[in-house]
Amino acid sequence: MPRLIISAPDGKKGILELSKPVTTVGRGNANDLVLNDSSVSRLHAVIKLSDNAVVIADRGSTNGIFLNDRRIRQESEIKSGDRLRVGRFELRLEHLDEQGIQVRRAELPSTLENLMRRTAQGLPPAEVSSNPQEDVAARMKKLERENYLLTVLYDAGKALNGKLSLEAISEQVVSLAFRIEGVERGFVMLFDESGAVARQSEVRYRNPQAAESNRQIILSRSVLEMIKRERQPILIEDVVSDQRFNLSESMKISGLRSAMCAPLLGADRLFGILYVDNMERASAFTQEELNVFTVVAAQAGAAVDNAMAHEKIALQAQQRSALERFLSPEVAEMVVANPDLRLGGVNQKVTVLFADIRGFTPMSEGMEPARVVEILNEYFTRVTEVIFDSGGMLDKYIGDAVMAVFGAPISKGNDAANAVHAAIQIQRLLIELNRDAAARQWPELRVGIGINSGIVTAGNIGSPRRLDYTVIGDTVNTASRLMSNAAGGQILISHATAEDSGKEFDLRTLPPLRLKGRTELVQVFDVAWESAPVSQTHKGAS
Repeated sequence: MPRLIISAPDGKKGILELSKPVTTVGRGNANDLVLNDSSVSRLHAVIKLSDNAVVIADRGSTNGIFLNDRRIRQESEIKSGDRLRVGRFELRLEHLDEQGIQVRRAELPSTLENLMRRTAQGLPPAEVSSNPQEDVAARMKKLERENYLLTVLYDAGKALNGKLSLEAISEQVVSLAFRIEGVERGFVMLFDESGAVARQSEVRYRNPQAAESNRQIILSRSVLEMIKRERQPILIEDVVSDQRFNLSESMKISGLRSAMCAPLLGADRLFGILYVDNMERASAFTQEELNVFTVVAAQAGAAVDNAMAHEKIALQAQQRSALERFLSPEVAEMVVANPDLRLGGVNQKVTVLFADIRGFTPMSEGMEPARVVEILNEYFTRVTEVIFDSGGMLDKYIGDAVMAVFGAPISKGNDAANAVHAAIQIQRLLIELNRDAAARQWPELRVGIGINSGIVTAGNIGSPRRLDYTVIGDTVNTASRLMSNAAGGQILISHATAEDSGKEFDLRTLPPLRLKGRTELVQVFDVAWESAPVSQTHKGAS
């Protein structure tokens, strides 16, 4: 599995496994690898996996990409050991063959099923019958081992019973795992219903001082797939001593020597895994420790199953609430400050932007619904980020269109210019996304944008049970009509927006348009965004 070793400007290191066909890299929060530094562009680069090769491509970044100290101008293959410089970050590609990692599976004593049944009935630890023909020493050893298993199982049941927070369960189960000799650190990883990683608990350490090293855990993908497939606990004897991994920087960062991993099983599905390891000793865990670990994981799986059921109910309530009130961050702050919102509004000057994907409805008819949702989610995520970064408010999504407002509820003083900046960024964003459309098996997207400035009524509109903060008026209608007349890749703005945005944009005067619902002709300008300096697309709101 290829992975990137990431070296930040402050000296910290991180690791990212390249598991997706296309991995996006940039400063924006929507990227798979977020490098939060001004030296990195919003969408700086993409890394593609194709035919057992890893390829990197610049996506119109300001500072470019350097491969082994040479700037690349086109898609370039990167090999294990190659160094990339993205802004002030260094990325190094590393390939590891994990297929040969040796693991040992749990071998539980035959009486464990009976022990678990006793615990389920609430019975305390007790002696278990054994073969009277065995000698006394062997019988005592067997009784001690099985009584210890029952004690751990009994204690785990008491500790986890009734806990409905997944965070509390994760913390408690790792604490229980620390009762096993040799365990130095551990965490819980939870999966969603598709089997993808949904969340991971904070890594906990037996010795808090060891946490200061902050070494990242590298979980072998082949081992993870084995647990998903076989749903059995396993023990990893030793990784670092294997000569195949001597040159692995990611293994040095992780500090892994010995590890145990077990599935968290519910009644009808795999909820996640419990992982513990030892960073110093090879073969730190015996078969006996693996058996005890299995007991802890079994109880944790039942607790997670119960907590997931309660969380699902709470999430449904939260989603209903979110659907009722879809607000931008600024408007959300107003709601928090004024919980007793009333109907009404004020007249104020704003700039309204509409952006619509051209031909998306007929295009989507030939696609699977899941693919349509995937494309729209990616597009809306990135466009919304552009709108917020440019000082705008996301008013609403209308099918595959977006409506944004600049100047409400708070004016930035240069709202028209901010709206045009946002439009330019959206058009450049579409160019970069379309470069990878084939690799993602997406159609190429083209967007028409219309912008208008003027007086609107802005406020809370709706009923007392459901309020939407929005803007209405002829200014909004005109912006929508301009968007309808814009071709894919075109930005049309009104005379009012052109005047308010100043002279920093290259505008082409178009013949006046007769827009639906208006008797007089409307003066329209086409923004020549293709020739605009790249720096304009990274200019935030003042």
